[in-house]
Amino acid sequence: MQNTKYRAINYVLYTAILMGICVNNAFAAEAPAGDGGLLSLLGIDPKTITIQVIGFLIVLAVLWKFVFGKVGGLLEDRRNEISTQLEQLRTDRDELDRLTVETRQRLADIETEAQAKIQAAIEQGNAERQQILAQARQEADDEVARARAEIQREKDEAISELRGVVAELAIEAASKIISEELNAERHQHIIDASISRLPTE
Repeated sequence: MQNTKYRAINYVLYTAILMGICVNNAFAAEAPAGDGGLLSLLGIDPKTITIQVIGFLIVLAVLWKFVFGKVGGLLEDRRNEISTQLEQLRTDRDELDRLTVETRQRLADIETEAQAKIQAAIEQGNAERQQILAQARQEADDEVARARAEIQREKDEAISELRGVVAELAIEAASKIISEELNAERHQHIIDASISRLPTE
């Protein structure tokens, strides 16, 4: 605001000096001519010029007092407002840059974390799959062992039962052989009959 006032004061002083020089030259040019001089020949009245210069200076003083000060103040306020806005824009830009860097870093961290979680899930899935396969193999082996034990038990029972039947048949055949007099043909017939009574399954 001070710079604007100094500039306006300089303009007023230069204008006043210039007008004073012009009036001085006009009077100086008029004096030797005697009857009106150069200004009279040009149709210029020095008194009128002087009054106009004084009026101009008065108008300039009034403008300086009531207009230039307010305009200068408005211009200074506007300049300060623009400076404040520019400073705020710089601050906002710096903040935006900082937030952009933080956002990029956070996105990189999230991506790394997601990759780690995916890898952990894959490894856990593989471990669970191996565990399920091992459990299934163990259950299958247990089932096969139970089936073999059951087959062996049934086989032992069948052999035991067959032995009992064979023993009964042998006792029966022996008792018949003892009670009867047998020839070779009769002996063969008893054996064939005993064999035919054995269970087929």
